Amino acid sequence: MLIYLGIYLGFLLVAASLYYLVNNNFKHVVLFASSIVFITYLSWQVSLYAVLFSTANYFSGLLIEKHRTNATLRRKIFWSTIVLDIGFLSFFKYFVLLKEGFNALLSILSANSSWTISSVIIPLGISYYTFQALGYIIRINRGSEKPEPDYFKFVTYLIFFPKFFSGPVERSNRFFPQINNPGDLKKENIFDGLRLLLWGAFKKFAIASSLYLPVQQIYNDTHNFAGASLLFVFFLQTIYIYMEFSGYTDMALGSAKIFGINLIDNFNRPFLARNISEFWRRWHISLSSWCNDFIYSPFIVKYRKYDNVAVVSGIFLTFFIVGIWHAANWTFVVLGLLQGIAIVYEFYTKRYRLKVASRYPKSVVNAFSRVIVFLFVCISMVFFFSPTISDSWYFLSHLFDFNSLNTNGEIMISNKLAFSLSFLFFVLIFIAEMLNEKGKNLLSFFLKQPIWLQYFGYAGLILLIYFSSNQLFPFEYMKF
Repeated sequence: MLIYLGIYLGFLLVAASLYYLVNNNFKHVVLFASSIVFITYLSWQVSLYAVLFSTANYFSGLLIEKHRTNATLRRKIFWSTIVLDIGFLSFFKYFVLLKEGFNALLSILSANSSWTISSVIIPLGISYYTFQALGYIIRINRGSEKPEPDYFKFVTYLIFFPKFFSGPVERSNRFFPQINNPGDLKKENIFDGLRLLLWGAFKKFAIASSLYLPVQQIYNDTHNFAGASLLFVFFLQTIYIYMEFSGYTDMALGSAKIFGINLIDNFNRPFLARNISEFWRRWHISLSSWCNDFIYSPFIVKYRKYDNVAVVSGIFLTFFIVGIWHAANWTFVVLGLLQGIAIVYEFYTKRYRLKVASRYPKSVVNAFSRVIVFLFVCISMVFFFSPTISDSWYFLSHLFDFNSLNTNGEIMISNKLAFSLSFLFFVLIFIAEMLNEKGKNLLSFFLKQPIWLQYFGYAGLILLIYFSSNQLFPFEYMKF
């Protein structure tokens, strides 16, 4: 794993060096070229599709603005772009379902099918830059933003390499001002970026990678486990995905910060949420806020005459899209519907719940609420990880079956020391998040320490990453 991490860091060093060596007028060209090289190194097909997709949306934005006064033509260009963007996303994301349906039809017609999954390459990162393009086109059509005239800047917005594979879903009105006004080399950006990148790598490689092994083992063969094994992973999976995804996000934010670019953060201490609505304001923030701005809010505004019916319908529509955004699988549809049900429940019971909560100490209510939210998220994650609805149902229905075989969680841990340390690190991070929630900024405290002590801490993280990086596990959200 260190080889891949080393290659990335080397690439980042070269790109950042070139970025600060060239004139400000050409910095965005370095970002564009770096992103193209980075993606092409991994897959020239993905790079080609991303550039063609970006080019089409670039010209669409310009045409929508050009025909601003011709409402009919503007709407045709707008809706054609929306349909094409969503159409390509749907085709590539849901190719497996299309293939299965096509083969089933051929089977009914007694024909043979040679259409295999390898016939189509599913572009990495497609969900993220497609949503970014959709948001951009919608804002241009609304007149709330002018199209970006510079081709290289626009393409860079969609394919900027630190965020290409797993987001965050960046907003055009935040990104363009930053690359239109690039700053000079600042040591604070370099140090802050490297620190955040190191912290993200620590969460991914020193924590998430060890926690992943039991999760992988269970979901690769769910029906051969029951009881304690499932219960163990039931709690572990949520911790794993948080460390994994937030680790990637920190690495992306840290990499971008080196260039003086601030990306949207995706997490804000989600395990301290006291209800599911708050959880989604703290978890995958860039996606949930995008869906709120471009799906939920426009929907309830358009259908506001229906009052609560519009609100409830908007909630379910939004989370249905959040679900299928991940993949074309019924498990993700259920995942989205569960979130919708929970938020609708909270919407209708808010007054009653506040009344009940007023009878108990605030600290007790907060602790109880956070436990309930965490348990609900754990249930949701069963559908996130399970390949099928059948596997999800088996998992949940056998959580407390302690009479079956393979009920000892310890059999899934090949390296108990590494796992124990990883879990301990998570506990320490959670405690730090609780302190930060109370206004005690631990990073500021750390940065006030003697410089030798700070570098001792950095060296410790690097060593932990080094000794934990003996296996390669791709980022979970790269599949989306």
